[in-house]
Amino acid sequence: MIVVIFMVVFWVFELGWIMYTYSVLAAAANEGVRYAIVHTGGGATASPTTQTIVNDFAATSLHNVSAMTVAVTAPDGSYAPPNRVRVMVSYRYVPVLSTFMSTPTLHTYAEARMLVQ
Repeated sequence: MIVVIFMVVFWVFELGWIMYTYSVLAAAANEGVRYAIVHTGGGATASPTTQTIVNDFAATSLHNVSAMTVAVTAPDGSYAPPNRVRVMVSYRYVPVLSTFMSTPTLHTYAEARMLVQ
């Protein structure tokens, strides 16, 4: 019986950590898209430091940013107003419980879009 209770407690902890990871990814994507909008200058390419800003933001939350990929794109073809900017962040989440039992890895994903004005 105690084993079942511990398993439930650990899985609740794991689900909480997964939700925290998604929250961090979404906030990092939002921060990256804000930075990209301000620092594109209406040009044809995004600022190369946008990915660094996203990685730095996510690194403050105890996540391994080496497993994170960031893509900054302009869905409308240009970063000039009134076009959109999109920042996509994906992360390969390895559960903490994988050290004790076989658990699958999760591919988490967050995206932010804003209009350049």
